[in-house]
Amino acid sequence: MQMLMIICPDNRRAEVRNLIADHGEGAFSEISNVFGSGKTGKHLGTHTFPGKSVLIFVAIEGPKKDALIAALKTYHDTLYKGEGLRIFALPVESIC
Repeated sequence: MQMLMIICPDNRRAEVRNLIADHGEGAFSEISNVFGSGKTGKHLGTHTFPGKSVLIFVAIEGPKKDALIAALKTYHDTLYKGEGLRIFALPVESIC
């Protein structure tokens, strides 16, 4: 099983949630008001560096994982240059 960490613009969260649901995974966790700096610039929620992100966690495995990653990559290609969508996959084990 893997944990997908999806960082996306706050205004795109509903679209990402829909992709997750469309690929058979209804369970996710979300952290709002994520600030940072990266390839698309600084997003600090300030006047100088506007914008904020959301971090969505999805524990997923097998074909569902591959299909969701492919859909997220396709979705990434439709975003504006400065919007940025990052996906990280980490191995995860369910304990209880």
